[in-house]
Amino acid sequence: MNQYSAYKDKTVVVTGAASGIGRQTTELLLAAGANVIALDRNPSDLKVEQFISVDFTQPETITAAAKQINGEIDVLLNIAGVPGTVDPEIVVRVNVLGLRMLTDSLIDRIRSGGSVTHVASIAGAQWAAHLDEVQRLLATPDYATGVAWLKDHPMDGKRAYDFSKECVVVMAKQQGHWLRERGVRVNTVSPGPVQTPILKDFRESVGPLLDLVTRETGRDATAIDIARVILFLSDPSLEWLNATDVQVDGGFMSGLVGGWVKLG
Repeated sequence: MNQYSAYKDKTVVVTGAASGIGRQTTELLLAAGANVIALDRNPSDLKVEQFISVDFTQPETITAAAKQINGEIDVLLNIAGVPGTVDPEIVVRVNVLGLRMLTDSLIDRIRSGGSVTHVASIAGAQWAAHLDEVQRLLATPDYATGVAWLKDHPMDGKRAYDFSKECVVVMAKQQGHWLRERGVRVNTVSPGPVQTPILKDFRESVGPLLDLVTRETGRDATAIDIARVILFLSDPSLEWLNATDVQVDGGFMSGLVGGWVKLG
């Protein structure tokens, strides 16, 4: 029996499905017999139920994408994201505002017992220290006001990336709270460095810290390492796991807390 048999005949929306973690997750879902609706800016050659082109920097494409998804869905996996080497505004548009807008557009169509999983990052681990700033962006009511807030609060690429992932972690905690009465869970997966086509961009934007993670853990994660956790976390049987961030970094962040990993 396929280990992901819980997804058989389930309707799963996957963003960022054309490459990296998103592609690997989609492949596992297809092997399990899921009906996958794949969203990406780039085309996908996978045999999914439906492919929809979307660009999270362009909110009109998000509206159009949501309209093309028919009926109810069981699981939403927000995997699409960009690194801190691109323009800081684009980082937050894609990693936060676009993710939020798509989720808001689909949330009423997720069946009870379903789930939403956002991919964050260990770069967002300091969300509690920056909670006021994070909550101010998340308090903006829509995409346009979020962009306006960004223009009033400029930041460099690295901070934009860290901030975007802090926002994703906090957003999931908020969503998990108000959606639990409807039987929908929301969680985040926070990887460390992962062997994907944009790993070199992450190394450039994050700097020596990413190399330290690799040295301390012995290797970078593979896309399938992360995909397996995403599907585990989103499984309908995990009905009591909600509003939680799961760090998937080979134990690096725990090493910082425990004192056996030293910075500097």
